[in-house]
Amino acid sequence: MKQKKWLIPVLILAVAVVLWLTGVIPKQIARISGESYVNQHFPEMQLKCTDVEWAAVYGDYLITFKDGDGNTYSCAIGPKYFPVSLGQGLFAIESDYAERNQYD
Repeated sequence: MKQKKWLIPVLILAVAVVLWLTGVIPKQIARISGESYVNQHFPEMQLKCTDVEWAAVYGDYLITFKDGDGNTYSCAIGPKYFPVSLGQGLFAIESDYAERNQYD
């Protein structure tokens, strides 16, 4: 009976580890943290995440956003197992945001 008590938690933990190591959970973390960042810092651009994929060249995930005008922006987001930090590519979003919201 004691062995059956531990079976379900061990299976749940094993499934979570497999999903984490195969990249399913980190992709969702990247999507959530990336959308949260751009919505907080660039709300007027109304950026929506269209894709998250592993980019072995950067060693990070590549997250792609699209704005209401059809412009596409891509940023690296990492690290691999807990991707919450936007990096390379963020400058393009910042410069377009500054250009659009420039007050003369």
